[in-house]
Amino acid sequence: MDNQPNDIGTTATDLVPTPPADGPDFKSLYEQAQAKLTRAEQTARDHSAKANRLDELEAAQQTEAEKATARAEQAEAAAVALRRRAVDAEIRAAATGWADPSDAPRYLDDRDRYVSADGEIDTAAIGTDLAAVLTARPHLTRAEGPRRPAPDLSQGPRPGGPAGGVDAQITAAEQAGDWATAITLKNQRLAEMARKQP
Repeated sequence: MDNQPNDIGTTATDLVPTPPADGPDFKSLYEQAQAKLTRAEQTARDHSAKANRLDELEAAQQTEAEKATARAEQAEAAAVALRRRAVDAEIRAAATGWADPSDAPRYLDDRDRYVSADGEIDTAAIGTDLAAVLTARPHLTRAEGPRRPAPDLSQGPRPGGPAGGVDAQITAAEQAGDWATAITLKNQRLAEMARKQP
């Protein structure tokens, strides 16, 4: 298109909108934000490297006693974690009357009281406390006898419907001349068959 005036007196360049002179320049704002972000990322990388070097220097300057103390603290933390896991395992093993034995550790808060000074786990105290919890909360108890399976409502005749199921309903609707119901039932049967296919 050239800049020749058209029949209403405007040129092609007159139709191109110009951004307002006093509005923000979003492109330059975006570029400024990107530049700041790049500088911040570089600064963060520099600081991370300096922190790693400082940690290495501090580790090199530690005395043997400090290193041994740090190792002992790590070993003690690992022993506490293992002791807790062992107590939790004993609690789950003692929760034979529970519907879900993995729930039992949640109800016994102070696990340290089940560990003696020499590190032995008091299973009798665990059993007593679990029995007390089951007495207070009987809904956590395992149901007696075999569990009855839930009924599958898709099997057998429907209450209030014909005894033969969907096929009998379709036949009855067609015999009665109720074509809308027959088509609806056939569509339902096809949808059910499509859902069952892998």
